[in-house]
Amino acid sequence: MADGAMQRRVRDPDGLTEKLLDAAAEVFVEQGYDKGVVSDIARRAGATTGAIYARWPDKNEMMVAALDHLLEQITPEQRMKDLGVSGMSGTDILMAWGANVLESDETQDVLVQVFGSARNNAAVQQRLQVFLNDQADQLSDLVERAKDEGLCDKEMSTPAVVLLIQAAGTGTHLLRSAGRADRHMPTVEEWVQLIAQLLSAASPNDST
Repeated sequence: MADGAMQRRVRDPDGLTEKLLDAAAEVFVEQGYDKGVVSDIARRAGATTGAIYARWPDKNEMMVAALDHLLEQITPEQRMKDLGVSGMSGTDILMAWGANVLESDETQDVLVQVFGSARNNAAVQQRLQVFLNDQADQLSDLVERAKDEGLCDKEMSTPAVVLLIQAAGTGTHLLRSAGRADRHMPTVEEWVQLIAQLLSAASPNDST
């Protein structure tokens, strides 16, 4: 997905395509896939509807492009870059991820909207499937790195660990977006402590 962003910058020296995609992405998060209005997207980008149709044949194609634009910003690799942890050890990366899960993060709101829209829209569902598989591939690389560093037992199933990470991340944001009461939410310190204990239990050096 990152290659698509690079290609857009090469083809879009004035940045208008990027502005249109940013505007369409905002509309998608606020209103969903089907309710976006082309004229509203153009207005937000400071452009005309003609600028949109010069790039995409219809609203559907533009919203698909906007969805791709959104999802490529929240891949694990991109999130690690945003958090400034790409060069850290697997342990530090997973701890940073754990702490970030409970933070309010507008980029994660994207997934909440995508999951909701995917129920009734085949195009969104297909993009979501691609994203989740790409996410799993990148997380698998991270888990294998953690195994090489001695963080995880090499006999531990990588798909199982990846599923746990995806379920914890996505599930937490879905629960928060649904209005889970604060009294049922741990503090960041409590959550990080739990992550640390889970990592310790997964270590091949764990005495238990």
